Amino acid sequence: MKIHSNIPIFISHQGCHYNCVYCNQRLITGKAELPNKAQIKRTIEVYLSTLEDAIPKEIAFFGGSFTALTKEEQSFYLDIARSYVGQHGIEGIRFSTRPDAIDEEEMAFLSDYPISTIELGVQSLDTSVLRASGRGHGIVDVLRAVNLVRQKEIALGLQMMTGLPEDHYDAAIFTAEKIISLKPAFVRIYPTLVLKGTPLENMMNKGFYTPWNLEETVEICSDILSLFMGAQIPVIRLGLYSSEKSFLDSIVAGPYHPALRGLVMGRLYQKALKKIVGPWEIEIHPKELSYLLGHGKENVIYFEQRGISLVYTLNDTVPRGGFLQGGHFVPIH
Repeated sequence: MKIHSNIPIFISHQGCHYNCVYCNQRLITGKAELPNKAQIKRTIEVYLSTLEDAIPKEIAFFGGSFTALTKEEQSFYLDIARSYVGQHGIEGIRFSTRPDAIDEEEMAFLSDYPISTIELGVQSLDTSVLRASGRGHGIVDVLRAVNLVRQKEIALGLQMMTGLPEDHYDAAIFTAEKIISLKPAFVRIYPTLVLKGTPLENMMNKGFYTPWNLEETVEICSDILSLFMGAQIPVIRLGLYSSEKSFLDSIVAGPYHPALRGLVMGRLYQKALKKIVGPWEIEIHPKELSYLLGHGKENVIYFEQRGISLVYTLNDTVPRGGFLQGGHFVPIH
């Protein structure tokens, strides 16, 4: 049974007064208009019909900067969501927003509602990257927002992006390390994609921006994921994915892959295996086997080309995120 489920309500690009160079929320969500009350209630009811009451749930407002909406608009959404909290396993309301759209007045307003989780789109903690990406906020805004959320009994999530303009390996690692120091409850990692009709596409066409390719994204994200795993901070999403045809057709360039997390986990296993000295008999949890073998058996091929055959035994008592070798647990981070 799933331990948690979100009931997503998309408020595409609403509330955000900035146009970040990479952003086209209408394409990401496949929606351009605000959902009305009937649509929101119908979405919630459909999700509830497919989920057991015992599964903890949150009604989640995604796709825009929620706290940058007017108070009247926020109240409209929150009042609808609040009417469901406490029923059918719905424990609270969550939303995503910009760090500079959180202040003391906003937090006081939200205190009247059962807010359980707030996600902040940090994206980067490198000043040059933020400026070049048109984010419109700085590091101080992030720290202030984090402190305000932390003063309440609200779970804090932070989102970061890789491959933005001016981003590089050290800047990405720096951002991950600083996010770890802020001790969020969870993190999302989104590699930058170039979408049609965005300023980033124009920058790329003029030679001012070079998107990261899939290989460098997998390599860097494996190091970033390793840091979060070592800090025991869950990464609940790695990679932007949508089944909307309009979104898939809009991708001009960048490291899109529908199984990006699998690629990154496979790279972590490859790195961990490269550090060990035989014997090459290992035990692994069954749910980690695909990562051990690698996407398309990439890891099997990698080691066979070096004269090494992976011999494994499935053992569901082995902790996930590593393997047993010679009776000793080897973590992949």
